[in-house]
Amino acid sequence: MFGLSNTPKVIRGLGLSLVTLMLVMLMAACGDATVTTAPAAQPTAAATTAAATTAAVATTAKATTAAVTTAAATTAAATTVAVATAAATTAASTTVVTTTAAGTTISATPGAGAVPKISLAKLNFGAIPSENATKVLDDTKPFAEALSKQLGIPVDLFVGNNYTAVIEALSSGKIDVAWFGPFSYVLASGKYNAETVALQLGANGETTYNSFVITTAKTGIKTLNDLKGKTFSFVDPASTSGNLIPRYTLIKAGIDPDKDVQGTFAGGHDASLLGVISGKTDAGAVASDVFANLVKSGKVSESDVIIVAKSDPIPNSPIAVRKELSAGDKAAIKAAFLNVKDPAALKSFNTAGFVENSDKLYDGLRDVAKILNLDLTKLK
Repeated sequence: MFGLSNTPKVIRGLGLSLVTLMLVMLMAACGDATVTTAPAAQPTAAATTAAATTAAVATTAKATTAAVTTAAATTAAATTVAVATAAATTAASTTVVTTTAAGTTISATPGAGAVPKISLAKLNFGAIPSENATKVLDDTKPFAEALSKQLGIPVDLFVGNNYTAVIEALSSGKIDVAWFGPFSYVLASGKYNAETVALQLGANGETTYNSFVITTAKTGIKTLNDLKGKTFSFVDPASTSGNLIPRYTLIKAGIDPDKDVQGTFAGGHDASLLGVISGKTDAGAVASDVFANLVKSGKVSESDVIIVAKSDPIPNSPIAVRKELSAGDKAAIKAAFLNVKDPAALKSFNTAGFVENSDKLYDGLRDVAKILNLDLTKLK
């Protein structure tokens, strides 16, 4: 805006003559208080987000999901003052990354966007170790940095040694928000009332993924029935595509996952996949998105494995918050995830972005757990 000391310059810029100025002063002296200024253009904003649709499996016990449609949000702001136009600005200053024994803290000033103010001084963000925990921690840093810019507070990263560690961290208040797998979210919501606020899209915008049962050519395994008596690597007891769905797949084929195969837990999808390729186990489970990511990175080749079985579509991973947070903080966290648009940050999290989510999307997995007779309150 123009200061009082700049008034003569502004008047000259507007081309006002001395006579005109005297006329204006005379009118004011006569009690005419009318002042004409250039009207300020009101800021405009447009933002649309398509909500995630829900899918229930019920008696068929198929973990399927409807496609989620999303439209990118955009914000424009312009203000006109007198004869000058001020462009909208985005604040993004120095980012500080601090790594300690407790985890990694990302801190930055807030960027532009309609994210409600959060009352927390720091956001504790936990993630399941879908791959090696250290790798997940390193890969997630750019996304945490973008999240910090949205919220205007530091983001402290935590990656558990296993899926259950993240569930327990949310229940104890050690973390405020978590990136879960679908089934680990089902466990967290059932035991501790975790609430989903966003759905993670796949790298190409997918809303679902699959569970693969894999082997190698040297094992001679061609069908699920050939798995009997073989070694098999599951991922984690709380993993959707690494335990729940593979067990369901085996049972449907008439195979008892606890008796007919020699099962072990690898800890991560990458470990399960690499264990099969190296011959450590005859067969195993792996998530389709992790498999695709490892192929894309050149760490494995599609020809390294044979896909024996592919599951029905599984709803993507949810972002969930602990129930004790205030409604305002939950809204702020949700908005922050939905508003992260930086391509580099999203790529680091292997996602195209986030959309709104619904707890009902995971009812199909709850039905599968019932068919498998799994006690969700006791499973770890």
